[in-house]
Amino acid sequence: MSMFELSTDVTSPKILRRGDYSAYDALYLGDFSCPDTLDNFSSHPEYLVEGVEAVKLQGKKCYLRLHAVPSNHELGSVRTIIETAMRLPFDAFEVHNLGLLKMLREIGCNKPIHLGVFGNLYTDATARVVKDYGVTRVYPNPELSLKEAIYIRDQTPIQVLMPVHGKIPLVISETCFILEHSDRRPDTGCGYLCTREHWLTRRAAGGWSLKDTGRMTLSGSDLCMLEHVDKLVEAKFDAFYVQSHGESGEYVATVGRLYRDALTKAFAGAPAEDLADALREVGAFAKMGLCNGYYFESAGRRYVGRA
Repeated sequence: MSMFELSTDVTSPKILRRGDYSAYDALYLGDFSCPDTLDNFSSHPEYLVEGVEAVKLQGKKCYLRLHAVPSNHELGSVRTIIETAMRLPFDAFEVHNLGLLKMLREIGCNKPIHLGVFGNLYTDATARVVKDYGVTRVYPNPELSLKEAIYIRDQTPIQVLMPVHGKIPLVISETCFILEHSDRRPDTGCGYLCTREHWLTRRAAGGWSLKDTGRMTLSGSDLCMLEHVDKLVEAKFDAFYVQSHGESGEYVATVGRLYRDALTKAFAGAPAEDLADALREVGAFAKMGLCNGYYFESAGRRYVGRA
């Protein structure tokens, strides 16, 4: 039995069927940012049986993501998703919205609940409040440092999910930025413009680039903690996450393999090794480079290497 859990996200049945998730212990099904994402598990109750069965056949835990910012007129469909999923062997639901957390309690949800990134958890006080609502795992706000994440875990106490790789979720909206700035007529639907890459770039001195997926904006650089898995193990974290929304199947498989190997060795107490080749592999996927500064009480765009 593994001493840790490595998880990532899967948006749709097609992506799940085609992907190589052998390196992961658990999968989060669905895109929490947009209900209109193509064949989104989070919006289609008819796909949930197929999804959870496929994940379970791989011997993995299966979590369902609920929409982060549902509007009032979407709450009925979200409730249908929840009621369908409650009858299936999901291991937990992920919520970002306190209203949905209250809905789960009212429905009588008996499954563990995870608070997602847009729950905007900054303090142990908030963690204790959501714990009273059945939350067993929290994803701290990405701006928090390792020290602050450790403090939240120890003071609550509660399990903390530690993102180790992938673009950092920064902003979420109820409307689609890509669609709003396209010449597409409203009556023709969205056309899934988000299946192509969109970047927001400031080209002036000190410029930056962010990746936009429609209703969610991500960092341009990829968070990378590959050189610091020993610090995470020493800090007694045991749940790790690769943010792979919108990434290729090769990205998901390669990043998962490298972190599985590094974490396995770190938990076994193996001495630190040269990770230059592994860093080149993950760096090849990162168009805007790597970052991890928030964890080390620095600017988020910075990359702090092994001392």
